[in-house]
Amino acid sequence: MIEFIFEVLLQLVFEILEVVFTSGAGKREREPQSPIVTAIIYIAFGIMAGFVSLWIFPQAFIHSNLGRVANLILTPLLMGLFAAAFSAWRSGDGLRLWRFINGYVFALSLALVRFYTASHA
Repeated sequence: MIEFIFEVLLQLVFEILEVVFTSGAGKREREPQSPIVTAIIYIAFGIMAGFVSLWIFPQAFIHSNLGRVANLILTPLLMGLFAAAFSAWRSGDGLRLWRFINGYVFALSLALVRFYTASHA
């Protein structure tokens, strides 16, 4: 159980960093990007964050196969919900589906990198 908490906390840290760096200091008027392009950018950042996390923590926190698969399913869902809730709280305009999707694909790509490349010893 503690391994799952560490895995969730690791992805939560990266999600918070992502929110901090993509939100900017102030609100600016700008053209909205395509949701597909934005999701692809979040996937790329999730892959990069996955490799950075492997550099810092090369060992998998969860060693059982069932636990690793459960983490692969649950953690991105939790991170997507966190991203949507944080965005709704910060902007005050309610939950947004694309904010959930961006948080989900970011966490899923990070989790997939760790799932396939983290050492299990």
